[in-house]
Order: sequence, then structure tokens, then C-alpha cells
Amino acid sequence: MGLGNPGAGYRKTRHNAGFMLLDGMVEGRFGRGIEIRRGAVESVKNFFGIRQKFHKGSGLYTDLEVEIKGTDILLVKPNTFMNESGKALTSLRTGGRLKELADLLVIMDDVDLEIGRLRIRQKGSAGGHNGMKSIIDALGTDEFSRLRIGVGPRPSGSDMVEYVLGTFRPDEWDEFTRSLENAAEVVEAWVDGGFDQAQNELKKLQSTKN
Repeated sequence: MGLGNPGAGYRKTRHNAGFMLLDGMVEGRFGRGIEIRRGAVESVKNFFGIRQKFHKGSGLYTDLEVEIKGTDILLVKPNTFMNESGKALTSLRTGGRLKELADLLVIMDDVDLEIGRLRIRQKGSAGGHNGMKSIIDALGTDEFSRLRIGVGPRPSGSDMVEYVLGTFRPDEWDEFTRSLENAAEVVEAWVDGGFDQAQNELKKLQSTKN
């Protein structure tokens, strides 16, 4: 599940890092192992919001079934605003589409990580992220995997809401895009071999950068 706010006005804001990663993977710009099922054109259009205008209350989530490295995966974007992201997971669990929390990876922005950095964890607090707080409250646990994409650091004294709902400066965009390319590799490793493989892939990517 990638986190973000629905609607064209939020499309390239820092808070929409999760959405941007999933959209880029579906478009083929990030990652190497994703396959979209034949006949899924309309579903893809809906996933990108081309045909479907996202509004609060228009549905709890948009999903797209894909295959990553031979494994069937459901990509999900909440249709609620960020602070109600947990409603989508409640619906997925109630509907039987998410049976085990071991099958859940939440992809989110992180203002405490500088642009270009990634972090993957198997559990942890919301860390002040309203979307993650909503998900933890909805699930009743913080023991699920999450991939954090750096969009910071937030300048000292700046307003948090204005910062996360702001867009990237031109000099930040290239570094952010490279981090999404790496994030796609980590997601594919997580699908292929679970948390340990994803963590090892991230360590390899970070050591190469350094």
C-alpha cells in the first residue's frame, strides 16, 4: 500500500511519495519485475486517476492486481485523505483481501530522512506521520513492514503541513526520483524474499551510493 492524498492537486507533493512510487512502477519507470495482467487497461487508468476522480468518500481505496517476480500482488492507494488511511486497510481485512499482516508493506514519506535515503522496518511507531498513525490505530498493532522514503529534512521553523503538502524544488527532484528507483528495487526484493531480502537489497543500494 502506497500512502498519499487523492486528487491532482496533491500529485507531486512530498506527502505523495507512496503514490508516486506505485504509479511509477505501474508505468514501468521504476523497477524491473512488474507485469500487468492482459485486459487491465481500464483498471490501470483508474489506478492513475485518469478516469476516476478521487474524492473523500468516493471509495476507500483503488487497487490494481499485478505480478511481481511471479507473485500475485495487490497494489493499493487509499482514496481517503492521509489522516484516514487506516480505513482502506480495515476494508481490505474485512473483505478478506488482506489475511496476514506479514503480507502488508506500507510505503510512506518521511520528513526525518533526507531526500535520497530509504529505511525499511518490520514494526515501529507512527513517528508523527498521520497516515501511519491511522493505519496503526485501524490494525491495532504496529507490527507490519513499512518502507520510508526520505523527503526531508524539513527546514527548521517551517510549518509541517505546508512542507509535506509542498512540491519538490527542481534541485531536489532528480535525487528524489533516484530514490524511487531504489525503492522499487527494495519492494521487488520484499515480494521475492520477504523483509530480510529487502533489507539486504537496501543495504547494497546504500553502500553503492556511498
